[in-house]
Amino acid sequence: MLINKIELIVLLKSILFLLSLIAFSLLSQRSPKNIDTNYVYDLPIAPGKKSMVMQGYNGSYSHQGQFALDFKAKKGTPVHAAREGIVYKTESSNVKGGPKKKFLRLGNHIVIKHSDGTFAAYWHLLYEGVFVKVGDAITKGQLIGLSGNTGYSSWPHLHFDVYYFSNGKQVTIPTKFVTNKGVKELKVYRKYGNPKVDQIIEETIQLPKNIDKIEYHFQDASVPPLHHRSYSWIITETQLRFTANSYGTILKDTTIAISAIKWEQCKTAFLNCGIKNQKNIETNQGCTGGTSITIQTWLNGKENFSGTASKCGGKTVGNLSGNTEKFLSVIKEGVDPLVYQTN
Repeated sequence: MLINKIELIVLLKSILFLLSLIAFSLLSQRSPKNIDTNYVYDLPIAPGKKSMVMQGYNGSYSHQGQFALDFKAKKGTPVHAAREGIVYKTESSNVKGGPKKKFLRLGNHIVIKHSDGTFAAYWHLLYEGVFVKVGDAITKGQLIGLSGNTGYSSWPHLHFDVYYFSNGKQVTIPTKFVTNKGVKELKVYRKYGNPKVDQIIEETIQLPKNIDKIEYHFQDASVPPLHHRSYSWIITETQLRFTANSYGTILKDTTIAISAIKWEQCKTAFLNCGIKNQKNIETNQGCTGGTSITIQTWLNGKENFSGTASKCGGKTVGNLSGNTEKFLSVIKEGVDPLVYQTN
């Protein structure tokens, strides 16, 4: 019996739907062909720091059948990328956590995709403790977030694993790390240190561990009077103050509250941007106009770091070096642009 036009359309749609399901199934079964099982990862902790592995491969608590690691880490501990890649997924809005599986999907996390098709997952991060966004290109060792205790977690720690997809499922793989004890597959209840120290940090007069204020001053005297202005960003553990003036006239003076996470970002950026004093100081005597940057840190009213760099006549002089522009961008990151707006 011949089928009518409507039945034919329904039949064709059903066939197309079945074909799409088959295609999806075939694609989901694909797994990376060139997984680098010999890749040596950095520990996901700061250079020079140590951490204990609290749960290892096939752990009895929550790692059954997984090549996953739990690093002991207090809330707010900096988390660094163990391998370069592209940010694939993030979540930072959760505040709850606990040892019950109802919290399983409430863990803040970062997932980074690697060049060989594998993914690295960093879980249980702090509320708003993610410093990267989807699509960002991440370098090995880069600061990406802060550890916490969100999701399926009994204590503050960092969960780390590397996986790929096969037959629509995540398959974790064992990982090797460069440590202070050599290249190792990590064992549970052992402490390992990250021996890698950035050359930038090695050459730096390092930021003191205890500071309570950072100051960033920029002065532009290149085209007076319209551009003869100075700007200051003064950051403490609880607030950021922005001021702008021209020839002593205050154009803007605004203070806003900041979070503990923002304060940690600013402190860490000092090191990551390679801010340092140069030993050979050259002054710009006899030069007028130009621009200058001064960066200072303080503790209990006592200055413990200071450096200045000036640009004049196409030449940069002074005792301050490092990526000062990037440092300022971190200070300004996440702050309403209206705070800095001047007439």
